[in-house]
Order: sequence, then structure tokens, then C-alpha cells
Amino acid sequence: MTRTVLIAGSSRGIGAAAARLEAAAGSRVILHGRSDSAALKELAAELDAPAYHCDGQDAVAVGAMVDEALGTVGPIDALICTLGTVTATDALTGSTEAWVDEYRSNVLGPVNFIRAVAPSMLANGHGRIVTVSSIRGRDNLASPEVTGYSAAKAALENVTVSFAKALAPAVTVNSVAPGFVLTDMSETWSDEVRKEVQTNLLGRAAQPEEIAALLCFLAGDGASFITGQTILADGGLDAR
Repeated sequence: MTRTVLIAGSSRGIGAAAARLEAAAGSRVILHGRSDSAALKELAAELDAPAYHCDGQDAVAVGAMVDEALGTVGPIDALICTLGTVTATDALTGSTEAWVDEYRSNVLGPVNFIRAVAPSMLANGHGRIVTVSSIRGRDNLASPEVTGYSAAKAALENVTVSFAKALAPAVTVNSVAPGFVLTDMSETWSDEVRKEVQTNLLGRAAQPEEIAALLCFLAGDGASFITGQTILADGGLDAR
């Protein structure tokens, strides 16, 4: 039976890689982007997949988008939620607005999608939900340069556990905390960050597909006994 996977934040990077992997595995993929971008349109054409766009921080818009997808495509078996942004929020000087923006993007965005898909998953008695955290959400790897982002990702890991409890046993909810990944964001890395990348046990950054493969595993039936977990995919950075 063909699985249907909604990938929130699939215009590029890890989300786009996950969409390609799911499509290659035979899943029916539903794409989402914040805007009707050229990248989203190109991926939709490449995968022959429906694509929707809305601001993940807008709960009403997300609910309407999910309802439309359910009505058009049918039941959603899995949600892979790669939403999130990172901006400089210095621990001592970062603005309150920047902190709030990081929370809205990295926590409320995923929450809105989870709350939108959860009722239909519970009604169907089955579902898989996967969010994307970060090594910066770990206490020992939190960064004073992006404190708002670090705090938001720590909150997302806590939220993931809360939803795992709320939706059990029908729906599993997990998170992946990637280390340094060669997405568009890597082009903004400082020299200090580039040096830190080399300190993990593998001595390199990850390709988006390496993280996407773990997301897709957790979104599949092979991960049926895993829930309420955040799994590190950091090349051994935390184990140094």
C-alpha cells in the first residue's frame, strides 16, 4: 500500500532531500514551502508531487493547507517537519524580537503542523511524525552567538516528547538533531564554525541526504518501536 508523506519545509536542503528519498522509495509525497518559490515548483515537477505553500507560523493557514491536502490526496501517514531558521541572537545583546522570531519559526511552526495532522492520524489509528532539532539544542553544545536558536531547539525536543505522550500509542513522534550539514546555511558559517566542523569524529560536515535518510527511517514502519526520542546525527561531535 502506498504511503503518503507530508514534508513541511521541502523547498531545499534536508527537506528536499527527504522528499526525493521518499519518492524514490515509492511514497506519495506532499511538498510544502513558505512561499510559491521557483525551487518548490521545480521539485514538484521533478517528483510529480502536489505542492502547497503557507507560513508555518500561521496556525490557521497550516490547518487550511492540511485540510486541503487531506481532501485532495487522502490520509497522511507521516509528517516530516524540517521547518526552522537560525539568526544571530547573542546571549547578551540579542534583541527580544529575534528571540521571539526564533521561537515562532523553530517551535510554533512544527507545532502547528503536528496539531493539524494529528486528528486524522489518530482517527486512522496510525501515524509517524518527525521533527528536526539541532546539536545547538543540547546543553553542552548550546551557542552564545545563536542563543535564541539554541533555546528554541531545546524547546522543540521537549515538545516532541509531549506530543509523543499525547498521541501514543497510535502515532510515534521523534526528532533528529543534526550536526553541521552542507545546506545553503553552511555558506554563512564563520571561520570559527568551519573549524568546529572539523572537530567531530568523522572530521566533516554531513550531506543533506545523510540526515534525510534518518528522517525517512523514523517516518517509516521500521521505526515502529521508537517514540519520544531525539536522535543525534552529528558525526560524533557530542562524543568528542
